Amino acid sequence: MTRPSFLRTPRLRSAAAPFAANGVLYGTWASRIPEIQERTGLGEGALGLALLGMAAGLVVSASAAGPLVSRLGAHRVTLGALALFAVVVFGPGLAVGFGSLAAVLVGVGLASGLLDVAMNAWAAEVEEADGVTILGACHGLFSLGGMVGAGLGAGAAALGVPLVAHFGGAGVAFAGAALAQGWGVREPAAVREGTADEPVIALPTGPVAGLAALAVCGLVVEGAMADWGAVFLREVLAASPAVAALGFAAFSATMAAARFGADALTDRVGDATLVRAGAALGAVGLVVCVVAPAVAVAVVGFGLVGLGFAAVIPALFRAASRAPLPPGVGIAAVASAGYLGFLAGPPLLGFVAEAAGLRTSFGVLVGLAVVVAAGAGAAFRRVRAPAGAPAQA
Repeated sequence: MTRPSFLRTPRLRSAAAPFAANGVLYGTWASRIPEIQERTGLGEGALGLALLGMAAGLVVSASAAGPLVSRLGAHRVTLGALALFAVVVFGPGLAVGFGSLAAVLVGVGLASGLLDVAMNAWAAEVEEADGVTILGACHGLFSLGGMVGAGLGAGAAALGVPLVAHFGGAGVAFAGAALAQGWGVREPAAVREGTADEPVIALPTGPVAGLAALAVCGLVVEGAMADWGAVFLREVLAASPAVAALGFAAFSATMAAARFGADALTDRVGDATLVRAGAALGAVGLVVCVVAPAVAVAVVGFGLVGLGFAAVIPALFRAASRAPLPPGVGIAAVASAGYLGFLAGPPLLGFVAEAAGLRTSFGVLVGLAVVVAAGAGAAFRRVRAPAGAPAQA
């Protein structure tokens, strides 16, 4: 496969733009969680419980995304999910207490889960149809978008921009731009049609079970960087709200930079080796965060975590797309399990933080990084197609 610029053709741009928009909108929300926590008057445990609303929405939408993509096409579902996300993202800015925050986060989770599965399926379809390798770069755009969203969030917090205006403006501007890139692009006929034996719900079992387990661990770490990174810097190291947003910004910046080179590096050393080395480096970064005596040191740790985990999720999704399963099932199964970890893991870490402190909860993340590094080899071996079986790009 070749590794072209993802801006070269309308179809490549239509595959890349949703990742950038999704990253900006998630970074927008994550950067202002401390203010939402203060406005709603929630403690760490209550905030973690409210975040379970997002996880619940994600589980429902991710479970349904596979058959929906099969019937309507990944590109159509991606466009619809983008429009829905632009509407629901302003909801957390309206929340005034636990009940309202949990309710609006359900809607955010529904839109986010549907978009995540659909846009990854669309990017995998474009890779297969056009003979290109772009999934790493697409995930790089998500990380770059997260950095932009966090940076804009830091600026909005410093200027006192109201949450509703900030969230609503970001949704219209960035989701609208991605919709414009995808409008009028047609799906390749060869991959648009579903298969009769495709299951109603894609479960993380069989050959992709190991990949799904690693995705859960890896995305718990990523979700924790977003949901608890700013809170960690603010409460443990006494950073201001604007400075606290820099932790997630550093994580997103290093992750984005590394992901743009992940496709080429994968071709040289292989997915499993890259995931093992990256998760080990991520564990080192998390240890730096746990023992950091000052904000600057912790921000370096966040950057190392982003650098180490950059290639993990793209590699898992690519391997899932090549598993000996019906089209789309592998990605849907691994994505639904992984994004459950992304959103359900951080709330559970909130309970750990409530009981033992934020440093201890970040210590749990060190263990998860070690699990990814140790389990990569076996998980990737399980998804290798039998000899003579057709492999999916």
